[in-house]
Amino acid sequence: GWRKRRYVAVFRNKVTDSMQEASETQCWLEFSIACQYIDQRTFHELDNEYEQVIAMLNSMEKHAEKFCY
Repeated sequence: GWRKRRYVAVFRNKVTDSMQEASETQCWLEFSIACQYIDQRTFHELDNEYEQVIAMLNSMEKHAEKFCY
């Protein structure tokens, strides 16, 4: 999305896509814990990191004009 920052709408779209991908990864983390591929501690660490990433992307989407030229 960074190369697409010339147009605010396109940048927002790319950031939204990134948030969806991050949410999908969280879903796979839930499957991983359910199937006991990872332990509880690892799940919580990774899930919390993805929550932070999604929050940052959400902020970027709300303030897209700051990132575009």
